[in-house]
Amino acid sequence: THVFPNGYKAQVVAVSREAAVRYKTYIDAALTDAIGALEKDNPNSIDLEQLKKLQTDVIISGGHNDLPHIKAYADKSKHETSIKSFKLPFDGEDEGITGDMGIVIVRDMLLTGFDAPVEQVMYLDKVIVAHNLLQAIARVNRVGGEAKDKGFVVDYVGIGHHLKKAIEISDEREQKDVLDALSFPEKELNDLRAAHRAIMAFFEKHGLSDLNDHDAFFDLFYDEGLRFEYLVAFKKFTKSLNLVFPAKEALYFMPDYQKLSEINVLAEKHFCDARLSMKGIPPKLRGITDTYLESKGIDLKVAPISILDRDFESQVDKRKRTKTKAAEVEHAIRHHLDVDLDDDPDLQASFAEALKKILEDFQKNWRKIYEELEKLRQRIINARKEPTYGLHRKKQMPLFRMFRREIFGDGGLFSSAQPGVAETIASFGMTEEDRISHLVDLTQKAFLVVDRELKLIGFWESIPARNKLKADLQRILLAPEFANLPDLIKNRAHIISRIMEIAEKNNDTILYAE
Repeated sequence: THVFPNGYKAQVVAVSREAAVRYKTYIDAALTDAIGALEKDNPNSIDLEQLKKLQTDVIISGGHNDLPHIKAYADKSKHETSIKSFKLPFDGEDEGITGDMGIVIVRDMLLTGFDAPVEQVMYLDKVIVAHNLLQAIARVNRVGGEAKDKGFVVDYVGIGHHLKKAIEISDEREQKDVLDALSFPEKELNDLRAAHRAIMAFFEKHGLSDLNDHDAFFDLFYDEGLRFEYLVAFKKFTKSLNLVFPAKEALYFMPDYQKLSEINVLAEKHFCDARLSMKGIPPKLRGITDTYLESKGIDLKVAPISILDRDFESQVDKRKRTKTKAAEVEHAIRHHLDVDLDDDPDLQASFAEALKKILEDFQKNWRKIYEELEKLRQRIINARKEPTYGLHRKKQMPLFRMFRREIFGDGGLFSSAQPGVAETIASFGMTEEDRISHLVDLTQKAFLVVDRELKLIGFWESIPARNKLKADLQRILLAPEFANLPDLIKNRAHIISRIMEIAEKNNDTILYAE
């Protein structure tokens, strides 16, 4: 219950080769019984499919007069396969060998010089002493992933006084390693109580007492500093709970932990903040929390709702407070800009500036912020309806918008309709139609040379190839037909850098998008 649910494995050290073989017989039978019982009742959500695939093996040396049942486990080539499988994670595979080997049973083999971070527990039915004993303790405590907070040595023969003697005769560094690895259940339980008190005190300090009032938590977490403070406290709570669970003393803390997990998952979707996700939760606890979340109707596989989704508005309307609604729209917009507009930096920057201005202009006026954010969301939706003037939306429009922004200083949509833009265009001595015509022509010519050069194998690794593209782009920018475009010649080096930036970011889109 401590080891397998988190994806770790076990080693049994038997007193004799005969005992090792017998252990396998009884362990296999016990596994069959456990699977049958768990199929009827699985309160801790143990991974039954993986448990059914779990294999055991005996790894012992052979002798000249071995009986058949001993000789069957002394095959060196079979040992190599079993050891390789044991070292892999349960879901791992290497050269046709899976990681299903979960328990190895030995007498003398694999006790020294055997490095398997996936091993977390060693069951001792044989006295081992001195350096070998310290090696055993170090083995199960090797770093092996976030869920492995400690290792276990289960003593069936009484090695306590041998351990004391082994520590006394070891060097200072080895002493420290072993003493650091030793843990005491009472201390771990006290640490769990302290971690629980700390996170509850954090909520009380900020006026939160009802773990079911999700909107109140969303409002608190709007402050990123407080959100981070909570995440640190939750991580400590998780680590302490993982050390103690499934001991009965841990059960007292599970209801609060499950509710906090629910808050985290909902807040992750609300803020589009992956730090609040269930990633990194030890599988042993994850099985419990996933079952709880499913009972609450929360589907962990459903991504946060997009601002483009027709149900977005109704989802936001479920929030009770205006601040909570505004925060959900704000963070959904941020997520959309970061993820969906990453390939169009000028459109991304235009909307990011608009978002920043709303938050600065209407500080703490949450109703006005909510109204303006909703208008901005509609503008972003309308971006898909923006005229492309015959250009390819994915391949060429990012360049078009960059030229428009760098040359005329506007990167928004339907620019001539915006206040002041038409007057600015007129001041350049050209109509809106002239401006669009020049920008489309410039975009097409620049794209033509970019597309041609990117098709060369290893383009981005070749300095001469990149320099050639820059020279070709400069010739286009200096062409007579673009001489009247404001500051184009003066800013050509910067504009060429922007073209190269967009080309590199959108390399695959330019080459393969349809």
